[in-house]
Amino acid sequence: MNKKVLLGLSGGVDSAVSAVLLQEQGFQVIGLTLDFSCRSEETRDNMIRDTKSLAADLGIEHFVHEAHTEFEEKVMTPFVDAWRRGETPNPCVLCNPIMKFPSMISLADEYGCDFIATGHYAAIGDEEGKLIPFNERRRDRKVSLLRGTDRRKDQSYFLYALPQEILSRVLFPLGELTKIEVRALAEDRGIKLAQKADSQEICFLPDDDRIDFLREQDALGEPGPYLDTEGKLIGQHAGIGRYTVGQRKKLGQSFGKRMTVLSIDAARNAIVLGDEIECRSSSILLANLVFTDLLEKMLRDQDQVTLLVQLRSQGQAIPCAIELIDNGSRAVIRFAEAQRLTAPGQAAVFYQDKMVLGGAVVLSSTAD
Repeated sequence: MNKKVLLGLSGGVDSAVSAVLLQEQGFQVIGLTLDFSCRSEETRDNMIRDTKSLAADLGIEHFVHEAHTEFEEKVMTPFVDAWRRGETPNPCVLCNPIMKFPSMISLADEYGCDFIATGHYAAIGDEEGKLIPFNERRRDRKVSLLRGTDRRKDQSYFLYALPQEILSRVLFPLGELTKIEVRALAEDRGIKLAQKADSQEICFLPDDDRIDFLREQDALGEPGPYLDTEGKLIGQHAGIGRYTVGQRKKLGQSFGKRMTVLSIDAARNAIVLGDEIECRSSSILLANLVFTDLLEKMLRDQDQVTLLVQLRSQGQAIPCAIELIDNGSRAVIRFAEAQRLTAPGQAAVFYQDKMVLGGAVVLSSTAD
């Protein structure tokens, strides 16, 4: 096996520990920082400085790859357009399969690396879902995506759309570790970043300020009507880009009782509000299906398949029944007990135990 690996280096503790673990298993590590130039110039310069310093401390080669134009076209613009449509998109779910990981694979080929690696809390298994330690990986076998050991930090939800040709070449050195263990390893190996705080924000949203970003993109929309579930006018919203399905706070006015966003109708520029008890649905319509061969076979063999679905990045896995409709272009999932509404644009990811069986984008979840 070629022991040369291209590692995504972000300047954080996760990628730093990943580098050390790879080195300790005999890999020649090359560090790569993808510069999407989507932050302020100062923040970008600090990130590049930190990653270069980290690479020097680790004694590894380091390259910076600038890809702002492509990132803006493939990730930022669709993100903004989705908010204009009244959806709540997840840019990381979009970026990973069409931008970040394909870029790394292309550069790995350029640098002569068989594998790429990241500091994600996820793991790789065989076709049956049995864990394959990262140092035992080969490219000539079909693999599956698994949850990471640390359920609180598990990031498999964001990676469900990675195709087999990428999964077969990616290593996740942190897959069997918890965050506590990662920080302890960093301390033990003398890594300066051991206690550096985790980044929680979307990379192109400074301070996680979505409203300010959408305002700059002229994507907040115009004021329009708040309607109740019977279509009666009950107020005025400040632009649909400010709201998401399920939102209860910052509605801009008092209604005499607590209200929740039940749906957003971009075509009419209207938002429907209702009681929290109405913010539940027993079914969800899905589009943009990305299923593994195993799940596709299950759906061919059975009209309806029972699985676990995760509807939020930190959500619980919920039992559901999934059924294909519209000649397989869409799917419906149904719950035994109604669940809180999921915003259109979010991801629904399917699991069998720890194994990811695919996912899709929520098209609608109508209140019961």
